[in-house]
Amino acid sequence: MTKLTGNIRITPNAGTESLGPHFEVVFVPYHGRINAQTVRVASHDDLVAFLIGIKFSEDEASRWAGRARGSVVLIPSVERTEALLKENGLLG
Repeated sequence: MTKLTGNIRITPNAGTESLGPHFEVVFVPYHGRINAQTVRVASHDDLVAFLIGIKFSEDEASRWAGRARGSVVLIPSVERTEALLKENGLLG
């Protein structure tokens, strides 16, 4: 079970006509080359659920999602298994 360490970047996006407002979530590793993918999350509630799905506590997920409403958020020092990140779409 390989563990990866890095940051999670959450970027609010106002969207376009074809793609409504959403949050873009991406895992940025500290080192190494991985096939990181961007996950689009449609709403604040979905973002909280996504963060809980990648093993953040409910309080912590709510706090990060709240901060992401207004600006780009960088969650530092996240250590998760490669399988968990793949399962949630952050790795290809």
